[in-house]
Amino acid sequence: MRSILTIYLLAFILVAACRKSAPDDLDYLSPRAVYNRNQFSPVLGRTTQFLQIFNTDNSSTPISFRILNVRYKKDGQPTTDLDQQVDVLAWKQAYTGEEKSIAEIESKRTLEKHPAWEIRPESGDFILWAEANATAMRYQPDSGYLFDVEASNTGGKNTYKNLSLMPLREQPYAPYEYDPVTGLHRATYPEPGDSSIFVLQYNHPGVYGIVDDGTGLGLKSDSVRVHFHKKGEGNSLTFKFMDKDSLPMNPTLFNLTPWDSLLHGFDKVMMKDAVSYQVAYPVPLIRYKTRYTNGDGSQAYVKFSFTRLGFGNIREIGVVDLYFNIYQKGDWEIIFYFRNNPRFRDE
Repeated sequence: MRSILTIYLLAFILVAACRKSAPDDLDYLSPRAVYNRNQFSPVLGRTTQFLQIFNTDNSSTPISFRILNVRYKKDGQPTTDLDQQVDVLAWKQAYTGEEKSIAEIESKRTLEKHPAWEIRPESGDFILWAEANATAMRYQPDSGYLFDVEASNTGGKNTYKNLSLMPLREQPYAPYEYDPVTGLHRATYPEPGDSSIFVLQYNHPGVYGIVDDGTGLGLKSDSVRVHFHKKGEGNSLTFKFMDKDSLPMNPTLFNLTPWDSLLHGFDKVMMKDAVSYQVAYPVPLIRYKTRYTNGDGSQAYVKFSFTRLGFGNIREIGVVDLYFNIYQKGDWEIIFYFRNNPRFRDE
């Protein structure tokens, strides 16, 4: 009996010793942990995040990530293009859409240094910063870049090879009427394969309840073209309206427009041929719903409206509205060209 107890005691001590020396705290890194995508084509000049794209396959966390072996896809030559440090305007306080000045907005942002193409070391997410531009990085139709990613924890290391970054050229505003690869004005070809006949594409706003002053018929959205024009490097945004003869229209004709709350801008200047604001860029500043944006905060929204008496002494409301983005700081004009003059007068 004593010998049996001795055997049990020795077995217990052996198991306890094994447990003490076993690597209970060793992390696990699954060989099946993988990126859900391996090709990225963000637009230069705007901050783009690729989030939650790494499947850990129940690996232990945290996992550390880093980019390795960046090279040109065309010839395999190494490059530091993606490592270059850019000055990023990062938010240190939350943007609310209720700020009362550009100074208040800027007080919530600070300059930070970041790699142009950055990997989040704790998640494997990627960010292309808006400050990465076409002067420093290759873009399509160039084949772009290849790079590898190393993921590691104390349990091991995985390397993911030949991830691809193929940026698109800068598109300083949206909607954008130029091809993102060729940079040429987009065109519609009436017959498939017929490149001898084409119609250039233009940006058009929404048009509702507006009558053609010449025919009395309703105007359609394609009768108004929207042009974005950058004329300087400041912080202004100006709206202009031009008639069918390219003569300026007084913005006060849109007599229902809430000019003081049209957009998140400041120091409004109302002129006979335009209305101008000081704004912080980009517009909108972030993807966040405010009274100046669409429903999900991804685009700014402006609405110009007027009222008049129609036939039968019926009150009518005409509207021109636009969803848009401007990604590049500057003195911008948004110009509405009417191919047919609106009727503002009463019947």
